[in-house]
Amino acid sequence: MAPPPAQIETPSLGEFRAAVRLLFEGLDQSMVRRIAAANALALAGGALAGLAPVALKQMIDAASSAGSALEPYPSIAGFGIAYLGCLGISRLITETRPLLIGTVEQGLYARLRLRYFKHLLDLPLSFHLARRAGALNHSLLQAVSGYQIILFSLVNGLVPVLVEGVTVGLVLISLGLPALTASFAMTALALSVAISPRMGRLRADARAVSRATIDAHSHLADSLTNYEPIKCFGAEPRTLDRFAQLSRSIESCWRQLQRTRLAIGLTVTLIFTLSVAASLAISIHAVSQGALTVGGFVLANLYMLQIIRPMEMLSSAVRDVSQGLAFVRPLIEILQAPVDEAKQRLPANIHTGAGPVESDATDTDTDTDTKYQAAAVSFRGVQLAFDAGPPVLDGLNLEVPAGRAMAIVGASGCGKSSLVRLLLRLLEPDAGSIAINGILIDTLAVTRLRSMIAVVPQDLVLFNDTISANIGLGRDSASPSDIEEAARLAGLHSFIAALPGGYDTAIGERGLKLSGGERQRIAIARAILKNPLVYVFDEATSMLDGPTERAILQNIKQISSGRTTLTIAHRLSAIQHADEIAVLADGKIVERGSHTHLLGHGGVYAAMWREHQAAQSITP
Repeated sequence: MAPPPAQIETPSLGEFRAAVRLLFEGLDQSMVRRIAAANALALAGGALAGLAPVALKQMIDAASSAGSALEPYPSIAGFGIAYLGCLGISRLITETRPLLIGTVEQGLYARLRLRYFKHLLDLPLSFHLARRAGALNHSLLQAVSGYQIILFSLVNGLVPVLVEGVTVGLVLISLGLPALTASFAMTALALSVAISPRMGRLRADARAVSRATIDAHSHLADSLTNYEPIKCFGAEPRTLDRFAQLSRSIESCWRQLQRTRLAIGLTVTLIFTLSVAASLAISIHAVSQGALTVGGFVLANLYMLQIIRPMEMLSSAVRDVSQGLAFVRPLIEILQAPVDEAKQRLPANIHTGAGPVESDATDTDTDTDTKYQAAAVSFRGVQLAFDAGPPVLDGLNLEVPAGRAMAIVGASGCGKSSLVRLLLRLLEPDAGSIAINGILIDTLAVTRLRSMIAVVPQDLVLFNDTISANIGLGRDSASPSDIEEAARLAGLHSFIAALPGGYDTAIGERGLKLSGGERQRIAIARAILKNPLVYVFDEATSMLDGPTERAILQNIKQISSGRTTLTIAHRLSAIQHADEIAVLADGKIVERGSHTHLLGHGGVYAAMWREHQAAQSITP
């Protein structure tokens, strides 16, 4: 199915400057020197290419007037050597320049990839929730392709062509044929007038190709990521049909782009043919009138071919740069997206009760926080809503004393997991404040804040790496013995030891080689390794069987002793060990107390407990 017609936009010089500035940001001196050398060679090559026909003209004129005399032959040989020298050196420069510019180009792409990846990591959670990972990946690949087109056009088209064109123009003026010079000028003007209006159409077609390609690759990446449910639900035909439809859209967009390019090419060809015809007519008339020598005739027509080639290359460069900018634009738009507010704040040098707050660069480990083993957490008047919808949290107040285990329960969608994201500053509250040890978290360096907290999430995604590397994510400086101890506390060591590769066993994409319970225990080991001040267990045992859950809960109680613990659970059996239980409903804490106290109170929690017991009694 063909895409809807793309909106035609005029090429933006500002967009071109922004794209080039983005690519060349942070050049080092060695790169600058290589680029300068490549441009110097480009200037020399363009000048030599423009002067070569002059040597040929002089050689032909000398040969025409030689007759039987021997004197002109040294001149003929000299002009011949000059002609061959100009051609040979110009060709050598053309072959040498890629060596200089190629290493710079790859260095620029490497910096661009790193800068893009860092920016993606700094973007807020809301940005990633609204995007597909496949689209983000392909935007980078497509941008690099666009930059390759742009750089090739600039380096091999614009600089040498301009020099060659200026040289040719000056020599043509020296021939003393205003009509010929005017013909060349009219050719340049005709190319400009004929091509410029089509650049907007070309840009729009290229952007349509960009969007269609990103959509197709996003679907491909998403389908491979969700391979298992596609197989389980027999959705292969639908998935394949959707990808075929997206692929046909790419084909249709490319076809339209090539039609636009063909229309531009045919226009250039027509202008080229008419210009050569005009040049031949003018130069033949000049020869017949004795105003131009045979060498001048050859020079004029060589220059016509030679000046048409630069102008044709220049028009192609403009066309290709326009297409390249369309491929780069999605990446520029992503890089212009504002980063996480927490990343934009300067770290405050405030004592938090968890050691001195330092800069982002040094706050990478909590091992230095041996004096402080817990932190009080408070939520005061917190409000949160999504997309102007009803409030998820509505003036919520909750105090968690240092070293206490607090469980939060409530119906699905009541905002329990949102509390975790707010505490980590993955989300910002619409109103209210959150504090650790009395210090507002939005005054802390975000890396320092997150170094105090370890989260075991419900939906865990692991890296396609070894078990050791996945557990070691909890702390960069962890030794193998630290990782093994964390696995023991999570009840995972015996399982790992029985594997052929032990801790070096690769677990596959998203950890799919492991069971759900094994993946969750890796997450618990990762949290243990972090040695935080605050543990957050967000449905941490929801995928475990009864005996394993009881064993893990005992381990959790042991490793979190003396630490502040927030436990979020649907299965009430997982939170009976908590010092206090808070019941969340309608965006507020409606009940709070111990398990026994809340059962005796006969309120919301008691009703939830009765439902839980009833469900347990009918479970086979």
